[in-house]
Amino acid sequence: MAQARGPAATALIVTAALLIAGCSTGEEMFTPPTLPAPSERNQSVPDSIPFTSDCDDDTLGADDEFAFPTAYLVVGGALGELCRGEPDPRLVEAWETLATIAPAEQLGDLGLFTAFEAAEEGDEITLAFVSALDAEGSLFQMSIGLDSFVADPDEALLTLAHEFSHVFTSMPTQIDRTVEAGDNCVTYDNGEGCFLADSLIFQWIEEFWGDGSIDDVDPRAETSASEGEQRCADDAGFFGPYAASDPEEDFAEAFSAYVFAVDPATPEQQERLEWLAAQPGLAEFRDRAVDAGLTPVPNRFEVCG
Repeated sequence: MAQARGPAATALIVTAALLIAGCSTGEEMFTPPTLPAPSERNQSVPDSIPFTSDCDDDTLGADDEFAFPTAYLVVGGALGELCRGEPDPRLVEAWETLATIAPAEQLGDLGLFTAFEAAEEGDEITLAFVSALDAEGSLFQMSIGLDSFVADPDEALLTLAHEFSHVFTSMPTQIDRTVEAGDNCVTYDNGEGCFLADSLIFQWIEEFWGDGSIDDVDPRAETSASEGEQRCADDAGFFGPYAASDPEEDFAEAFSAYVFAVDPATPEQQERLEWLAAQPGLAEFRDRAVDAGLTPVPNRFEVCG
């Protein structure tokens, strides 16, 4: 987890060099596909109690590093009321694209959808992150760094899938955040709680981190590509060194590649994609991306191994 900013904060970080290399010149902006009407996208959304907030700095997690100029409430899986700042069409476009790939009932796990501005970050840039809005991890805030996000359409798509995977792998059905679980965890404690034995992340660890490399991961350390460089050099299955930093980022990077039909560069990457394809419910994300004409996205992940 790259940014320790409250419960279950997870972020997608890229190096500045990769971001520059991936961006086109000129003023190309992220343009979402033609989308079905909201009433068609959001059918069968379960009833839920809307998250209510005045969207103040404390709620959003503002500090010396991050500011939040724009924020929307998410109500029943749909983008709701603007609760901070002025409308930003770039943020609305990001939401519309997320709503294209993610089922509406799962979008209901979000309570806030926000833009953020970050202080100088050096060689690594935070593209987006999610953070829990309650102690149980039953509702989340997703935050997008719009300047970087709109500069590279392909990276924008991968970022949305990456971050949303941190939501559905961090729900109470996946991880136990009680103090008792943290003290007695026999699966994997990520610093926020203990993953359940049947959780996606623990199954992923057993499948792809069972060689003992999990023992070298400090889940409380700041996640960065530099932390994964050696694992990346040793294992051709990772989608880049950032994926090799810890199992949650490994899952998220591979999931983004799976959703947008990225062509694997190695047989070991293919094994990860095949594992994801076999998990119940995950194929719907890819099917929706394919149906919307968003695939394939080229493989620009740094090759490991």
